[in-house]
Amino acid sequence: MKKRGITAAVVLLAGAVVAWDQLSGWTALSAKQSAGVLVQTKVYQSEFQATAEQAMTALKQSQRQGQFPALTAAVAWRGQLLWAGAAGYADLESQKPASIESQFRIGSTSKAVTATALARAVAAGAIDLDAPISRYKTDLPNPLWQDLTLRQLMSHTAGLPGYKENTDWIGAVQTLLKQAEFHDVHDALSLFDESKLLFPAGTAFHYSSFDVNLASAVLQSAVQTPFLQYLNAQVSLPLGLSSLAASELPSAHQASFYRTHDGYAKKHREVNLSQRWAGGGLAASSVDLAVLGSAWFNPDFIPAAVQQQFWTPQKLRNGEVNEQSYALGWRNFSQKHLFCDKDNPLSRTVSFVHHGGVSSGAQSWLVIYPELQLVVAMNTNTVKENYCDFAKQAALITRPFLQQIAPDWVNETSAL
Repeated sequence: MKKRGITAAVVLLAGAVVAWDQLSGWTALSAKQSAGVLVQTKVYQSEFQATAEQAMTALKQSQRQGQFPALTAAVAWRGQLLWAGAAGYADLESQKPASIESQFRIGSTSKAVTATALARAVAAGAIDLDAPISRYKTDLPNPLWQDLTLRQLMSHTAGLPGYKENTDWIGAVQTLLKQAEFHDVHDALSLFDESKLLFPAGTAFHYSSFDVNLASAVLQSAVQTPFLQYLNAQVSLPLGLSSLAASELPSAHQASFYRTHDGYAKKHREVNLSQRWAGGGLAASSVDLAVLGSAWFNPDFIPAAVQQQFWTPQKLRNGEVNEQSYALGWRNFSQKHLFCDKDNPLSRTVSFVHHGGVSSGAQSWLVIYPELQLVVAMNTNTVKENYCDFAKQAALITRPFLQQIAPDWVNETSAL
């Protein structure tokens, strides 16, 4: 009875927070950007100067027409950065311009980052993807989790609920409020440790950040290092990723985050994402995401055999590939067009490994074309209701580079 009362109080608080967020405070984007939109562009390889200029033109156009407060992107090829660009404002109120160093919440792109750290542990022999997670984490708070594996967690086939299906009611409301602060990934398991499993592990697919949050706690126990410290030691430091961090940590380069609608913007309410670091609570710049994606082709960083394990779409017990062609922390599609760009078909079917993210006032996109070793990353500081209204902008940026490095992929009739 006491828990039910606490739950009711938390629900009322959540309703009050949501209602407050709907109040006035909207300002016309045109007024905030009256001084004109500033841009920054950097070309890392001189032979791509002309191509980079086309990409920058596309980025500026996308930022303006799409009414993004800021839009940044970076492109890498064969392990080397080619270009990075930024358009718009990291902060509308102060008219602070976005830069290629601007840091954004990356939402569920965090899953691909966590997969990178986990792949390093697999390569080091510190953890087995198919062992019961109870081998590494003996203090699991839910006995139903004992026999789950990291492969099941990272492919969303473990049966854990998502935010909407979470029957741990207090935890469910806390994930909505995003106000509680957690200092350890183990503590954040309390948000869903009383929830039921949706299905026997391996028999179905259900996308859930809780899967990856639990995986990070298992990884932490296996390597005997706090998750964020391990991420820093095994990913950020070796790759020189100065922006990759928990999103609530202070950074001079972090953008402000906004809600936008019909040409108006207002700052997003303050949130704390420490409840979901591994599954959706990290932050990074587009440049650092592109560098991270490129690192997957470095066999000294992630061996080829491990790369293939993490990039192979996982099968269910019935032998069928899961419905989202989800691998381990990544999706792996094959299509005859760039993501969200069906109107401009390519001349051939291409495969791409990717993950996108939606956070509180931010969206992120990271895509890898393994055949070319081409990586494209993009970030913004608002949320489009239709994710393709954001992700499609990456196609406009990518096409000029395809025209130069893989012209046989691009139809002459495709928009350039």
